[in-house]
Amino acid sequence: MELYNRSKPHKIALFVLNNSATNIPMFLTFYYMYYTQNILGLSAVVVGMIAMTMRLFDGITDPIIGYFIDKTDGKFGKFRPFMVAGNIIIVICLLGIFNTPISFSTTAKYIWTTSFYTIYILGYTFQTACTKGGQVIITNDPKQRPLFSIFDTIYNTIIFTGGIYLLMSIIAPKFDKGLLNPNLWTSVSIGVAILSMLCTTLAVIGIWEKDRSEFFGVKKNENLKFKDYVEILKNNRPIQMLTIAASTDKLAGSTMKGVAVYIFANLLMSSKLQGDYSALTGIPITIMGILGLMWARKKGLKTSFVVTTWLGLICTAILYYLGKTGASTIVFLVFMFMQQGFAAVSTPIVIPMIADVTDYEIYRTGRFIPGMMGTLFSFVDKLISSLGTAIVGFALAYAGVSKQIIQPNMFVSDKFNNTILFVYCIIPIFGYIASLIAMKFYSLDKNKMVEIQEYINKSKLKDKVVEMDDAEDYSETIESPILTAVGEK
Repeated sequence: MELYNRSKPHKIALFVLNNSATNIPMFLTFYYMYYTQNILGLSAVVVGMIAMTMRLFDGITDPIIGYFIDKTDGKFGKFRPFMVAGNIIIVICLLGIFNTPISFSTTAKYIWTTSFYTIYILGYTFQTACTKGGQVIITNDPKQRPLFSIFDTIYNTIIFTGGIYLLMSIIAPKFDKGLLNPNLWTSVSIGVAILSMLCTTLAVIGIWEKDRSEFFGVKKNENLKFKDYVEILKNNRPIQMLTIAASTDKLAGSTMKGVAVYIFANLLMSSKLQGDYSALTGIPITIMGILGLMWARKKGLKTSFVVTTWLGLICTAILYYLGKTGASTIVFLVFMFMQQGFAAVSTPIVIPMIADVTDYEIYRTGRFIPGMMGTLFSFVDKLISSLGTAIVGFALAYAGVSKQIIQPNMFVSDKFNNTILFVYCIIPIFGYIASLIAMKFYSLDKNKMVEIQEYINKSKLKDKVVEMDDAEDYSETIESPILTAVGEK
């Protein structure tokens, strides 16, 4: 019996599109506050608080959905039903949010957008829980797991950098008033819906072969209870530390993305520059991410995460200094590019690290619970990262612009510029520091993961021997060298 369960690289590439299927809609939600404030005329502070509340609700639903995923093992597998159902919900809700009737009253707009946002979160949790849990059955080979992040980096670069260029430089100029035209958001939401459904279909094809009982771990978990979440969070140190590191990094990323439009449109005075910059840096950032993740296949996931987090922190500190001193736009963009390149390694590498802590749970207790592990991670992660939208909303209020339309390519005020720069740089720096401290107590390095996979493999062989004994007398077989070795730990 081979030590590792492997998949063909193209199957991994297809399954990673499940993450893309949720990231494409996520790209659109980055403009949720912009849309509700500047198209619908809603308060940035109120919308920010609503978004934070919905993010907390998102975290609460995670453990519930993860529990039912681990209880599922039907004709269509464990993950595929949740992937499809989640995507249908996502698509319907985004179309509802970004096509809110302008004629509605202010109160009706709040109710309409909040209702769809709430349901959207359920669909998003359905599908993202499968991304975290499904990768565990795709492969457990330490050299293959970083492939998930490599493909994810490529896809995310296309989505986020290509998406910005497409929106700012191609789509927006075709509409009168650009981003302030409601018809633009109707067109974009329809395009997002089509692409998300296509990615989900391909992801289902990618996981189809492995979404079967024989790949679901060492033993069945018929007696799972919700209280098991407490025991896991209390005693599984790696998931504690990974959750702190990833959630604070995500908080950093969400605040940066939340004010990026103002960095270009009101600090650098060119909203079109954001699209041009994204187009110019998209491929180089992808190359940096791929090279970093290929390096991770040799050095291990933990080492790669720590190194690129340090480099990201340094670049962000330099960005703040450059912004405060009024350095040239070119120099500012160079360090922005470097920071995003390091983030292209540290951010996607978290997902295969979730697979590692899931395997550690098997090593620790014998339980194969990818749904619960992935959604437990998401629960704590979202509690912390939910602050991102609220921080942006309060920052705009502090700058005195929460109830007004912020015109692009115009100077607002020094206070506004300083506030946006603080949110874009200083808050992420605190996030990076928290991540580095957490990694000091994260034990799953390269060598530890080899030990864990060897243990899991031996456990599976032992279970097969027990099944053979129950069916028939296999005494001669048990005396064979391979099974004797299995009995040794």
